[in-house]
Amino acid sequence: MSDSQPKIIGEAAYALLVRREEVSVSSLLAELARMARKEQNSQQQQRITQAQQWLLTHRQPAGSDNRVHSALRGLSRQEGSVRMPSADADDN
Repeated sequence: MSDSQPKIIGEAAYALLVRREEVSVSSLLAELARMARKEQNSQQQQRITQAQQWLLTHRQPAGSDNRVHSALRGLSRQEGSVRMPSADADDN
């Protein structure tokens, strides 16, 4: 995974979270495709395509779970990560 891939995948995940959509490999791939269509910079389009290809390698049948080996595994614990409030938090 290149240095830019976690950032690009994070941007896609954030866009989904803001719209309160499910974050899954399928939805991330769809969001990355949308981002690539909108992007005018060819280098950034290439980075988005590389991120899509990386995600596709982790898209396995339900019986195989590659999350243990994922470079994204610890991102939510890193400083500067984004936490979205849950829908339940509005009730408090």
